[in-house]
Parts: sequence; C-alpha cells; structure tokens
Amino acid sequence: MRRNLLRNCVLLGLALLLMGGVVGSLTAAHAQPRVALNTQVSPLLRHARKLQPVRGEQKLALSIGLRLRNAGHAQELLHEISDPNSPNYHHYLSPDQFKAAFAPTASQIQQVQGYLQSQGLQVGDIAPNNLLINASGTVAQAQQSFQTQIDTYQEKDRIFYANSTPPSIPADVSQLVTSIGGLDNGQQVHAQYRRMATGSSAQPVGLAPKDLAAAYGVNPLYANNIQGQRQNIALLELDGYQSSDVKQYFQNYGLPGPTIRNILVDHFNGAAGQGSVEAALDIEMIGSIAPRSNIYVYEGMGTTQGMNNIYTRIVNEKRAQIVSLSWGLCEDSLGAAEVQTLNNIFMQGALEGMSFFAASGDAGAYDCQDDNLAVDSPASDPNVTGVGATTLQLNPDSSYAGETVWSNPHNVLHGPKGSGSGGGLSKIFAQPSWQRAPGVQNDYSNGKREVPDVAAFGDMDTGFSVYCTVKNAGCPPGGWLKIGGTSVAAPFWAASFLLINQYLQMQKQNSVGLVNPALYNLANAPQPYQAFHPINAGNNLYYAATGAYSFASGLGSPDIYNIARDLASAPNING
Repeated sequence: MRRNLLRNCVLLGLALLLMGGVVGSLTAAHAQPRVALNTQVSPLLRHARKLQPVRGEQKLALSIGLRLRNAGHAQELLHEISDPNSPNYHHYLSPDQFKAAFAPTASQIQQVQGYLQSQGLQVGDIAPNNLLINASGTVAQAQQSFQTQIDTYQEKDRIFYANSTPPSIPADVSQLVTSIGGLDNGQQVHAQYRRMATGSSAQPVGLAPKDLAAAYGVNPLYANNIQGQRQNIALLELDGYQSSDVKQYFQNYGLPGPTIRNILVDHFNGAAGQGSVEAALDIEMIGSIAPRSNIYVYEGMGTTQGMNNIYTRIVNEKRAQIVSLSWGLCEDSLGAAEVQTLNNIFMQGALEGMSFFAASGDAGAYDCQDDNLAVDSPASDPNVTGVGATTLQLNPDSSYAGETVWSNPHNVLHGPKGSGSGGGLSKIFAQPSWQRAPGVQNDYSNGKREVPDVAAFGDMDTGFSVYCTVKNAGCPPGGWLKIGGTSVAAPFWAASFLLINQYLQMQKQNSVGLVNPALYNLANAPQPYQAFHPINAGNNLYYAATGAYSFASGLGSPDIYNIARDLASAPNING
C-alpha cells in the first residue's frame, strides 16, 4: 500500500510543534565550539585590495536564513506531487501545511533569536514560514557575534565592504542556520535585460506583442478566448516603475491591459529608479501575452535582506501561481549559503504548486562576467525554470521561421567574453532526477544541474518593444526602447503558462505547479503535438546548440498551444 507522505509529513510537523519545548532545552549554547560557515566569504576578495576596517558604529541589516526541517521528506513529497503516477500528484500544500511539516519550530526560532539577542543584535521580523529572521546591529556587534572582521575593499572601480573571514556561530545554532546575509555589499543582484544604445524612438521599435504571439503559437489560445482571465502572476522587482508608462504601452497596442497591484515590501517607496526599465519590461511583456491576467508587483530594496523578504512574501501570501524573476547573480558571487536559503524558499513555493521562471543571465556561459564558466542564480535552482535567449527569425506574417542561440562576442559591456544566453553547469545543485531528455547526458555532463531548461526570443539587436520615460533610468523622452536579454524570454514563458494553466483548467485539470518535470517529460517521449522548436545553430560563447537539449538553449523554444494540449494528457505520461 502506497504511503500517504503528505498526511504523514503534516502530522509529524504538528507533533513536533507541540513538543517544541524539548528542543529548546539546550542552555550552554554560547560555551560550545563554534562552527565556521565557510561558504560565506565574498569571491571578490580574491582580486580586491583591502583599504581599511569598516567603522564599528556603521549599521548593518542582516538576514538569517534557517534550515528546513525534514528536508528529505520535503524533497520526496515534491517528487510525488510532480509524478502523475502518485496519489499525491498535484496535491499542493497550503502555506500553513508547509510550515507545520517543514519549517523550523518555535523553539528552534527562539534558540537562534536568543543567540542573536545575547550578542546585542536587535531581532526584527520573523518570516511567517520561520525560514528567515531579520536582525540589525552595528559592524562591531556583527564582528563580535560572528567572530569575523569586516573591512572595506576596492576591486577595479568598485568600493565595498565584506567580511574577510568566514563567520562562525555556536555549534548547536549552526545546525539551524544556512546563511547570514548582510555582512557584505560587494555583490548585488542585477536586472537581466540588455538595451541597445541606439534603440530608442518616438515610435515603437523592436518586435511587437503580435509578433511573439504568432511565432510561438499563442494565437490559437486567443481564438478560444484564453487571455489570462482569473490567472495571477507575481513579479519580483528590486525597483519601482512609472505606471503611466505601462498604461501608455497597452494603449498603443490596443490591449485591455492586465489588472496590476503593487505590493511594497519593507517600506519601499515604489519610486522609479535606475532599474525601472526591468519592471516596465516585465509588466509590459506579461500584459502583452496575457492581457487579462492579474499582476502582483512585489517591489523592494536590492539588498540581501530586501530580496529574501520579497521572495518570502511571495510564497507565504501565495497570491499567484506563476512567478517571473528577471533579477539574478552568478552562483559564485551570490554564495552557496545564500543560494541554499533561496532554495528553501523555492522548495516551499514548489510544494504549494507555484511555478518560477527565471532569466538565465546575459553573459553567456560566463555568468560571473569573467573568464570562468558559471551559471546564474536563481535560474540554476532545481525548483526554478531557467530561461535562455535566442535570435528569432520571422516570416512576413510573423509566423515562426527559425531560431539560433543569442550571443554576441563583440558586445563586451557585460563581460570580457561578450553577451549571450546564460547556461552551463551548476556548481551547487545536483542534477535532478527529472532532468532527462535527449541531449541532457553529453560530453560536459558531470552530475550537476544543467541550465537553462528552455529558451525564447531575447536578441538585443532585434529587441522587444518597451515603453519607459523614467529619466534616471536612461529612458528617452520619446519613450520607446528596444530591449533584449534573457529578461525578455523569462516573462514571456511565465505569461505563456498563465494561458496554459487557464487552458488546463478549462479541461478540468489542475495547474502545472513545478514546471520542469512536465517539460522534460514532454521532451523525453513522443507527444501528440510538437512542444518545442529544436535549436541547432549558434552558441552561448562556449556551449553550442545541438538540436536537442543543450546548455545554450535548453529544450528549445515553445509552441504554446501544443504544450497546452500535450499537458492536458499529463496523467498519461510516466513521470
């Protein structure tokens, strides 16, 4: 008899909550040996010059990431939720069920909180899922708490502060903590769009919404009145945007425009700054493909604490089933500890039936923008669908004519090797069991997660038409920009799955949830309809397209209507 893992995990979590006082009985924490978090030293220090110690009174905002409880059970349950042959298939958790089964207990939270407070740090908000503790204090207090030194450094033209040695914490507390964010500001996530310097005009430039809809098989869904009605999507934005720009964009193309709600996190003021082009691009792309959808724009600060808090709000509020992510940083720079903290949050979202789509980066196979092979986070996370970029050729009627991998070795503004579709091998995550398809096992495979999963148009020379007039973001008075990069491809895929989910619901089926297993199943066995356009030309500055899965273009680009029809038969596919 098959074990009902979902029921057992939830009951186990509730029982442990009732017994939480036992776990908190340790009283000699501070006298224990300390454990160093060796993954928490900025890689920038290898090439940076130390200037001077940071002033002890300088304030720091810290984000303490905590470990999942019963992490192995969580992974097993996620596999069952994604397996059409499992009785738990598409039986998603609520945020409360996740917390009961897998979040740290109240006593564990108290244990970490007690240590922080004993060191003079002020404990702020504790996330509803118990996976994050916000704290603040001075540099002097942080150095004492974590037995490290924080200095100022210079790397090329950049001046930043960072801890020079790994932070350490008492052994019992270390069993609960995955990361201590906020000890350095040397690396911050950035938007993954690319703009042509001359690509601005008083009239639209680049591809229009109708071009992508025709090329990628969206129009048959429109013909069935599928435009994203009653479908919700969340956007993570580390800047604000100008609502009048978005309104003008939809008016220009005669689109009804989605319903947009802004959610400001950590008292962010929502002002449109230098990154507002990304927010405008994301909203305009989503509204182009799913014009009657509901968009929740989560806006916050681009610090580690700010980013973590936005992610946590998205999965705990569960307003949307689709999430589009166009801000990222290479795994090496973000650090294994922070990457694991994000993985816990994405795990929660996947167990709740949420689909994450993330841009795979715009420096090709060299995501750290140097000479080393690297991939982007969060696209490398197994619970996220990494999206690469292509150069799209159209017929005169905008129908699909062909594609190659997007790359330009001559555009070195974003890395010494040039610009291009991000992809390669994760250094952190093992290859998931569902990552099976022709081409996945290749000469480069090493047992690690392979990125990207899929691709779509993102060539900056052709560009997607975006409207933005924010001066401090470099937007022109005429407003129209030509934008490329994987930030174009990721929200296109996210918006397309709003339509796919709506189609499935009309067929009396559940929404997809974690998308990756379903996509690889489509590629790994014959389907009634061809789901992907194979890409067999071009490279991402290192890895070449092969016509099957590749590190340059993933499984290929989509035929959205075909994917919708194929997924409608998902219960007949062996997972």
